[in-house]
Amino acid sequence: MSGKWMGLVLGLGLATTLVNLAILAGQISTPATARAPSSGAKLLEDDDFTSGLSKIIRKTVRDYCTVGKRNAIDC
Repeated sequence: MSGKWMGLVLGLGLATTLVNLAILAGQISTPATARAPSSGAKLLEDDDFTSGLSKIIRKTVRDYCTVGKRNAIDC
């Protein structure tokens, strides 16, 4: 019984490895310009995205400085 499960696990691992290798080969063979034209630039032009990102950054810095005061970290 354990040999059957071991074979199943090895087969599943081999299949997963082959799928990952196929994905990697596809990523390497595709030029970078064909993957994502300029999605980053479009995000930075979105006012809702930039305001939300700024809000998250301000809150993170505020939290870090609050904890830092307790732990003697100079902000």
